[in-house]
Amino acid sequence: MDRGSAKIITVIGGGPSGMAAAISAARQGAGMVRLIEKNDILGRKLLATGNGRCNLTNTNCRDAEKTLHFFEGLGLLTRVEDEGRVYPYSEQAAAVQEALVSELEHLGVEIQCGVEVQAIEKAVPAPGYGAAGKGTGYWIITGTKTGTASGTGADRLFSDAVILSTGGKAGPQYGSTGDGYRFAKAFDHNIVSVRPSLVQMVSDDPFFKSLKGVRAKGRAELLRSNQASDHEQTVDREDGEIQFTEDGLSGICIFNLSRGYVRGDHIKIDLFPEYGEESLKDILTGRAEALKERSMAEFFTGMIHKKLIPVILTLLSMGEERKAAELSREEIAAAVRLLKGWRISVTGTKGWKEAQVTAGGIDLAEINPGMGSIIVPNLYFTGELLNVDEKCGGYNLQWAWTSGLAAGKSAAEAIRKK
Repeated sequence: MDRGSAKIITVIGGGPSGMAAAISAARQGAGMVRLIEKNDILGRKLLATGNGRCNLTNTNCRDAEKTLHFFEGLGLLTRVEDEGRVYPYSEQAAAVQEALVSELEHLGVEIQCGVEVQAIEKAVPAPGYGAAGKGTGYWIITGTKTGTASGTGADRLFSDAVILSTGGKAGPQYGSTGDGYRFAKAFDHNIVSVRPSLVQMVSDDPFFKSLKGVRAKGRAELLRSNQASDHEQTVDREDGEIQFTEDGLSGICIFNLSRGYVRGDHIKIDLFPEYGEESLKDILTGRAEALKERSMAEFFTGMIHKKLIPVILTLLSMGEERKAAELSREEIAAAVRLLKGWRISVTGTKGWKEAQVTAGGIDLAEINPGMGSIIVPNLYFTGELLNVDEKCGGYNLQWAWTSGLAAGKSAAEAIRKK
């Protein structure tokens, strides 16, 4: 393809960070911007975020104000909800996607959907470009059509700069299959071990099948054995809703703990975080006296979810028909220890299909503040490709916007100097 003296920036990946990068680059007016996406539409994964509502940032994020200003400029009205979570006022993720696509079209970005990039090569000057400066060269991008979307297709394209925004491996059903790691490795970038994050934790404890659908407010801690001693250390803790599934634990606080999970860790649940052990012991002692003629099957009614009661009694080795009056002080103390320190064995996490984000990725030591490679000139990375993952609540999408806007601006400035 002969573009004469045209300067071209190619963004590979039309997710949140890719669209942000293309918009940012196009606004700099440095040349032509091209956006390639292997799905038939841009922002397919974005449409599923926040259960279709799109928690696009959090007011506690460092760059939240910039992001809100960015989307305000796209005509998107937002609202702030609990814990600083920001959503489109319409509560539709489609509104975010449509605002981004509309801006891309307004800026004249060349959009190629249904095209999967197979190879990216650093090349000698392409035909029609003239001589390349030392260490710069050009890029040859080879792609094949994969979908049914209309528009320009690509077999072999030339570009002055490349921004890789292909995402991680979380959500392969949306097209995130880790392609970018292969490209990054080809240019000698180090990939920090990738793993599913913000994901359910799995247990082989047999009682989970009976607890499917149970939700409980509490505190969850991620525990890890300290090999230097006989004690366990708390790696992280989260308060919030804990959801029980047929094979483990879910809920936002569990998702957040999954970020730090390594094999061998356990989860400890405190079902009564507002009460100290002595206070809870006094409550149970008082109930044993007031409800002394009630069975143990009824004793915890009104305190914990009814489906939890038989499981708790089994773990305490107490029969359901036993009278509350028969509880000894030692048994009450044991009940307190369980209710405030229920240990759950964890065998792992769910896989990539269930994960919200990818932990691990391209080593940040190899990336400059403008998201550019310090190994290869005019190569940029954004979003989940990089070794950055955050907790639930809009923090990961904020990273997508921040890294995408930075990469687009940096790439435009770089090719302007070529």
